[in-house]
Amino acid sequence: MTILFPTKGLEAKERFDYWQDVVGAQFVPTTNRQLSDDCFDGSLTSVTKGTVSFSRIRSLPIEYTRQRSDDHFDHYFISLSFCAEAYVQQGDRLSKQGTGDIVLYDSARPFTASFPKGDDQVVLGIPRPLVMQHIPDVERYLNRTLQSHAPLSGLARSLLVDTCNSESTSSSISERLNAALLDVLAVAYESAFGGHKPATEQRREQQVEQVKRFLLANLARSDLTVDSIAAANHLSPRSLNRIFAAQGSTVMRWLWQQRLAACHAGLVSGRFQQVSVAALSCGFTNFSHFSKAFKQAYGVPAQQLLTGADRQLAV
Repeated sequence: MTILFPTKGLEAKERFDYWQDVVGAQFVPTTNRQLSDDCFDGSLTSVTKGTVSFSRIRSLPIEYTRQRSDDHFDHYFISLSFCAEAYVQQGDRLSKQGTGDIVLYDSARPFTASFPKGDDQVVLGIPRPLVMQHIPDVERYLNRTLQSHAPLSGLARSLLVDTCNSESTSSSISERLNAALLDVLAVAYESAFGGHKPATEQRREQQVEQVKRFLLANLARSDLTVDSIAAANHLSPRSLNRIFAAQGSTVMRWLWQQRLAACHAGLVSGRFQQVSVAALSCGFTNFSHFSKAFKQAYGVPAQQLLTGADRQLAV
């Protein structure tokens, strides 16, 4: 179902406060600032497809500032710009976008998004585990502008727009479309920003990939700890923590996200007939914590992804 939030119909003095409430509820709480003296006007439409929200947002010139980190908002934002000029500042990186450009940034970290000539964009809110499943080098591409003329950018842009505008489908089909979109974006980013990496960065990435392969092969093991993972990969716990910190995460958080992603993929594909079996197969032993984490990550209960009369709601 598409939800519409217009400011027209409200008194002029109420519009900007209403807009701040709407944006905070739909995305993350921000401090907003008008960049023009005109009476504020804006509209936002939003639809959820699978576990991804697609929003079209338009407004007069405005700036949004996310002032603090908060892991409770565990989504990445992907923005397709239709603006003449737009900026996102996150960390030490400033991204400038024009019409047709794409930028990916992290909702859980501070950022400033500025639209000095007016806001017009499609914004996707995507659960962190889903992004990391399809774009494993996401930290490398954060807040880099994928320009409209970059290789494969046009394909990514077309697929994003088509997915956003597609008729409502089943959750499983929507998730397959979302996965395809993220796969294309991953290739487009790699093509645009792959390049040559310094030897130290290559070594660190090799170590991280080695650990990730080990974890993916051992998702069902509920006894994994920082110490046991480090020992299995011939690293000290300190080195293990350091190489994952360089990616903006921790090894246990990454493992937790991959377990959630594996459960999600298994339920969507029909590989699991019971939620409890999916959870146990991916290393979860506390079903209450699993259920809460799954709902927080994907916005829907795990049971909702079970379809067909023969499937049991086991959690």
